[in-house]
Amino acid sequence: MAKSKRLQALRELKELKEKMEAFRAGDLAVEADNPHIVKCWERLGCDKKDCPAYGRLRCWSIAGTYCHGTVQGTFAQKLGDCRQCVVYRESCGDEIGELLEAFNQMVKDFRFALDEREQTIRRQQADEQRHAMEEMVAALAHETRNPLHSIGMAASYLKKHFRGELLTEFLSIIEEEVRKLNDLTSLFMSFAHPPPLRLSFCRPNELMGEVAEDVRAAVAERGVRVEMELDPAVDKIVSDQARLREALDRLVENAREAVADGGEIRLATRLDGERLRLVVEDNGPGIAPEERDKIFRPFHSTKLHGPGLGLTIVERIARELSGSVEVESEPGRGAIFTLLLPLVDDAPSSSSRKPPCGRGRG
Repeated sequence: MAKSKRLQALRELKELKEKMEAFRAGDLAVEADNPHIVKCWERLGCDKKDCPAYGRLRCWSIAGTYCHGTVQGTFAQKLGDCRQCVVYRESCGDEIGELLEAFNQMVKDFRFALDEREQTIRRQQADEQRHAMEEMVAALAHETRNPLHSIGMAASYLKKHFRGELLTEFLSIIEEEVRKLNDLTSLFMSFAHPPPLRLSFCRPNELMGEVAEDVRAAVAERGVRVEMELDPAVDKIVSDQARLREALDRLVENAREAVADGGEIRLATRLDGERLRLVVEDNGPGIAPEERDKIFRPFHSTKLHGPGLGLTIVERIARELSGSVEVESEPGRGAIFTLLLPLVDDAPSSSSRKPPCGRGRG
């Protein structure tokens, strides 16, 4: 019996050595087989199917498990308790079993660290590309503004000092087009060089109510319904109210353009744990799957007008407030855009460019 155990141990060590060699050779999907692995939900008779470890192996390396009637933290925080658990002890069996699992965890940690590094590199590259584009847009807007001002002044002068129905009509067209181009130039400048954040207490429910009133007036003739669902638990937050209003206005404008006459727009605020959700939903045609990953890119638009910066600015505002923006959509079933902002206990300094959005006190 002892000889059989020694042979089994030798086989396991040999296999572990082979796996380590494969890992050194670049096989990051390698995993040491563990014949003693125990399924926690079976061993403990657990029926909590919503537990992240249910149906998976190695529960000790999974965060947020429902052990002992409470939700556990990260695997590093819970590993000490897990080592005393019958599932871990039986899965590891002995020192060799622990060695196998230590190797598997090391490989898993290495893959995670590598993924994090690749994501960081991608974010840095995206930031560099975004910065270069912003500088190019700012330069273009700056060079365009002066000629537009001259054209506008010349048109106003001619309109004031010369008469003629046809001349007046054409000059009015020039003035209107100059105004549109000036608005577009201002949008480009705002995109390229946004003003510093101005933090203060604001009330998201009141802000959403103001947005709803404005959009109701704008869509009244089209018969579009505007519904609101405000969470009464949402209190004051520390944020840049003008920035939040701009983001919501752009999301609502996007919804207005999407819905048909007689359609519906829904606005909502919700608390989601330590986050605030500001939701703008429409029952328009939805977004095609191939377009969903592109809609936040600068100058990408499926519309016939506009520079395609609206959603890009919304995404940037969310990042400035240490939040994010999500989109859910299926063709023919509308779209749901959600601004997610973190809630913290302490108000950040107003001099910070990228503060967390904080729950206000008092």
